[in-house]
Amino acid sequence: MNIFNYTSLNRLFLMVLLTSCCLLSCKEEYDHTLDVTNPVVVSFNPVLGVEEVSVNSHLVLTFDKDVKKGVGNIVITGESATRTIDVNSDAVTIGDDARVVTINPGELESDETYTVTVDPGALTDLLDNKYMGTIAATPWTFTTAGNSGPLVIAQSPAQGSTDGSLFKLQLTFLAEVKKGTGNVAVYTSNNTKVAELSIASSNVTVQGSMVVINLNTPLEFATDYYVTMDSGALLDADDKKFKGFKGSTGWTFTTTSGSGSDLAVYLPLDQDLSDASGNRFDASNGSTASAPVEFTNDPIRGKVANFVAGSFAVLPKHSMLRPSLTQNFSINIWMKLKGIGSDPALFSNSDWGSGGNPGLVLCTDGGATYTGPGSTGRGWITKVAGGGKRLDWRAGSMTPQAPALSDNEWHMVTIIYNQTIKRLQVYIDGVEYTQADNASSYDLSTLTGPLWDETNDYPFTIWEDGTGQYNANSDTRKALAGFVDDLRIYNKALTPEEITELFQ
Repeated sequence: MNIFNYTSLNRLFLMVLLTSCCLLSCKEEYDHTLDVTNPVVVSFNPVLGVEEVSVNSHLVLTFDKDVKKGVGNIVITGESATRTIDVNSDAVTIGDDARVVTINPGELESDETYTVTVDPGALTDLLDNKYMGTIAATPWTFTTAGNSGPLVIAQSPAQGSTDGSLFKLQLTFLAEVKKGTGNVAVYTSNNTKVAELSIASSNVTVQGSMVVINLNTPLEFATDYYVTMDSGALLDADDKKFKGFKGSTGWTFTTTSGSGSDLAVYLPLDQDLSDASGNRFDASNGSTASAPVEFTNDPIRGKVANFVAGSFAVLPKHSMLRPSLTQNFSINIWMKLKGIGSDPALFSNSDWGSGGNPGLVLCTDGGATYTGPGSTGRGWITKVAGGGKRLDWRAGSMTPQAPALSDNEWHMVTIIYNQTIKRLQVYIDGVEYTQADNASSYDLSTLTGPLWDETNDYPFTIWEDGTGQYNANSDTRKALAGFVDDLRIYNKALTPEEITELFQ
């Protein structure tokens, strides 16, 4: 009886134990199949919004449970390019800890903000519950570290400037730089692209540590702009990349509001070629000049420009500097030069290879021998042509003859294209000289086209013709040298009183 009871109890115990194990095992299996929650990221590396991330960093997602690859892409969007990685590519790996996913995007650009987007379903848990992807409300963003490439120490227009140039951009670096590959672009504040140049373009010049970018088309007055430049567009001596300018905040400025007057250009020529009119129509050394314009102190006029042989300067191209058949226009310029042979151009927007070419020319002609009243020859000329018609004002033909211009003394020359009364008016030292019996020397109504070259659009040029080649193509003319001061251009006809005031 005791033996029987003991055996029964053992059997009962074994039955309970087996039942418990079965229930426990079934419960575990039952709980596993009930897991319908989506995997959730518990950490991002790099963390959201962090800066100074290495360009060679891997991207790591850590989940709250084991995951596997599904179907979809991981998209890495930068400011300069977008990379798309298939989750099933070798660039995405899941380690021994199946909660950790590592993405190898390759080398990223320096100093650039990236946003990483993971497609819903690109990763799932072991029961195919989908990771629902990155959330737009809290994007996975980070910024890479800058490199040790070229360092900008000055830029023009300066960041945030309100008087930016319409024509050029300029960067000054701590050390010498050279061209790499890439583009520079200018956008309005509403993201409209208005200019784009390859860094390889001839419009981009690099001289030592200075880079000048000349725009093909002028910007608008009083307008907000920003500049972008590709990373690597400029390099240092060790080929390290300049980081460039990204987005709409890296280099911003507002262009000058303009002079607000009829004074279009005023070059004081005291120490540089800058325009003081308010329009920022700065001149620049001619691209084909064999020497730059120099500056010196003159005992009579103080600081002046010294145009040595082979030097010349050009003004920018702009609608305000393209005189029409109906627009009043005046030029006032001080100069001092010795006479030479032939007919070198002193100021022009025309191809002086032929007097019939459209545009304006001020030149000497036989300046080495013309001494003013009583002399023979032309002395100096103001020519204007338009529509195939031409006017020639010649100093030696005036009544009385005009004084010499190239006598190594300072003279003020004023040229007025007075479309109101249709007269070409020429003054020297505040006095007008005319040839009343020769309409071809003054009658603007005979011209049938604008006073600039619509085909070639030559710029106004000081100490050369508009092509920049006329003086240079002659052994005599290329020797032209002299001094220039206080150039002013007006979009109006100066009055005798205003000319007197300028002379005094």
